[in-house]
Amino acid sequence: MNILITGATGGIGQEITGSLSKKHSIIALGRDKEKLKFLQKKISKNKIKIYSVDVSNLASVIKFFKEFKNSIDVLINCVGTQRPIGKFLDNDLREWKKNVEINLIGSVQMCFYSIPHLLKSKRGKIINFSGGGSAYPRAYHTAYSTSKAAVVRFTESLAQEYPELDINCISPGPHNTNIWKDEKYDEKPKKWGDVDRLKKFIDYLISSKSDGITGRFIHYKDNWEKFNPKKMSQDIYTLRRVEK
Repeated sequence: MNILITGATGGIGQEITGSLSKKHSIIALGRDKEKLKFLQKKISKNKIKIYSVDVSNLASVIKFFKEFKNSIDVLINCVGTQRPIGKFLDNDLREWKKNVEINLIGSVQMCFYSIPHLLKSKRGKIINFSGGGSAYPRAYHTAYSTSKAAVVRFTESLAQEYPELDINCISPGPHNTNIWKDEKYDEKPKKWGDVDRLKKFIDYLISSKSDGITGRFIHYKDNWEKFNPKKMSQDIYTLRRVEK
């Protein structure tokens, strides 16, 4: 299976890339050439191909797909940035715009050029990372929250348009991030979440076991082990969770 991963040199990206490379061929994308080379050396040149691509830049994406000749079975969009962090009126709007370009436009552009390849696969899969910005509104993270919520709606819409593919959005959860419940954005959390569970979740979503599960916004801690595509409600599980 050929798996294309954006944001492969990030915290979660590295974890997933390393895990998936044990069984699959990986095409890893990132902006930093040196970090990509380090990642390739860390894993194995036989298991991973690296490309320096800025997914927020359309010309960079087009150039990659013109040069890339392999097949793609799975696209995993790990790419993401959180800044600017802080009160909205203190934000730099140029940073705000860049956040949306990376988190939303980057994912959109990769899907646009990957789908023709994925449609040739037996059952193509797309996994877009929503991050913690889309589960509920987050003060001090307005750019991140806005762009990641938009990624969820984009994913849901795309899934309805391309029923031949499984297109889902996940909140990965375990990354050591400066987004958390008390919103003390000037502090660092003390520990990571359950990375092993995230890896198992990704394995499930790219496997034939998840065929037919699409248009969903899923948290990695959800009870995904018991998902049954034939029995799942067709209601779209959208953006914010409804709690009693």
